[in-house]
Amino acid sequence: MEENKKELKRKAKEQAKKLRRMSPMTTALLLFLALLLAAVLFILISLGMIGRADSDRIDPAMEDFEVDTDGPDTVDPKDVEWAQVEPLNDEDLINILLVGQDRRPGEGRQRSDSMIVVSMNQETKEISMVSFLRDLYVRIPGYTDNRLNASYAFGGFELLKDTLLANFGVHVDACFEVDFNGFESVIDAVGGVDVELTAAEARIVGVSEGKNHLDGEHALKYARIRKLDSDFGRTGRQRNVLMSVFETARKSNLPTLISLAKALIPQLTTDQSSVQILSLVANGFMILRGGHGIDSYYVPADNAYYNATIRGMMVLVPNLQMIRGSMEDYLPLNATTK
Repeated sequence: MEENKKELKRKAKEQAKKLRRMSPMTTALLLFLALLLAAVLFILISLGMIGRADSDRIDPAMEDFEVDTDGPDTVDPKDVEWAQVEPLNDEDLINILLVGQDRRPGEGRQRSDSMIVVSMNQETKEISMVSFLRDLYVRIPGYTDNRLNASYAFGGFELLKDTLLANFGVHVDACFEVDFNGFESVIDAVGGVDVELTAAEARIVGVSEGKNHLDGEHALKYARIRKLDSDFGRTGRQRNVLMSVFETARKSNLPTLISLAKALIPQLTTDQSSVQILSLVANGFMILRGGHGIDSYYVPADNAYYNATIRGMMVLVPNLQMIRGSMEDYLPLNATTK
């Protein structure tokens, strides 16, 4: 027993001598690796706080329709003409679907309140942002034709991705949902956003007309304005806020970006793994630093739909062929792909 103790002491002394003989360069390298490992572990633990998507699909027999009127329908569902839509393919594109939900505490997955595809071109560093209006009347794979936002309630991210692909040819690579209840903290984390408000918008938000620096509370009021105009105007306001967040993040220093990540991560639900998120962040950071502006669009365009009442729902019936052609201009596709 005594001999074992002596042997252990001898080995410990030898190890200490080896450490003392290390060069300053080796010691610095080991310290850097230790800090890098700690940073990676912190990031992975933080990413573990992100909610993972529930894409269980409801039984088609349980699907519902949000009835707006008990008056007569203006269009019979059988009279709606559906065009076949070819997928938009470009290997350099990363299409990220952002879904906003406005649900009460304790509620499960609801119909999506907003749906925005952020499309980034890895080669050209161009970015576009396209809102898809929730009242679009679309084909939902496996279900009856319905509003676009119903697809999220019926089958989560997966069904919503399938619906966007089937109707508009857009392939989605990653999905993120944020609850509006966490919106304020995200805006405050970047120090607020700069937004131009009309006189009518300013009265509702409680600020002055013109350019304003909005904190989280006022930015949320602005993004949720409904009564002023139509859903077209509301989605435009949402894109204005997001573009301001992106521009602020593009110019921010590391502490501000860390604060943004800390505020944003707990508010998210995604279909991506932690490794996939890290890859998206790395790609997105390089593209944002590319210096290009962000183009903003909405679907359907003014001449690419007609209003109708179907099954008691007031909907926008899209011209899918026209929209599919517009998507080639909306998304930052490479010239050879168009």
